[in-house]
Amino acid sequence: MKTSFGPQKILFPLPTGLIVTGTFEKANIVTVAWVSLLTSKPPTLGISVGSKGFSGAEILNNKHFTVNIAHVGIMKEADFCGITSGKDVDKFAATGLTPLASKHIASPIIKECPLNFECLLVSSSKVGATHHFVGKILEVYMDSDKLKDTADYTSFDIEAVNPLIYIGGAREYRKIGEKVGDAYQIGKELKIKK
Repeated sequence: MKTSFGPQKILFPLPTGLIVTGTFEKANIVTVAWVSLLTSKPPTLGISVGSKGFSGAEILNNKHFTVNIAHVGIMKEADFCGITSGKDVDKFAATGLTPLASKHIASPIIKECPLNFECLLVSSSKVGATHHFVGKILEVYMDSDKLKDTADYTSFDIEAVNPLIYIGGAREYRKIGEKVGDAYQIGKELKIKK
């Protein structure tokens, strides 16, 4: 049996993303859980930000942003950046998070986040009260101590990254659990043998 609820905003798990736009000297951070890879060639990320606040307008004005994936250890800082407007508060100063210069855009990345993306805004749209932004990924950074091989971005240790996970609908944070299988492999067990 299934229980029906009609259209609702519920999905889980979601990464907790700290979106930064502006310049190194004057940057804004907003926390969003609506972050997703969209395409692989070119590599793009999609983010969704409420249109009533300060952050969406800043992304539209600046035409670039960074996506910084939070870890469990900065949960309070991440939550603060989502419940406080950047119009009147310098969130870097208020949280103690550290901006680092990006290579290709003016928006800084966040040192305390283990995974960072520099993005150039390539598309935007508005659905209801939400701005949807597509950013072309110009650069990816990962903490070196989270990699088994610094020449291979896929060699990250997810337990060391310890991403902060948001559970949409329940409005709670979680941490990642144990590995249960290998993607693109486990399903082969169901293939019909000829």
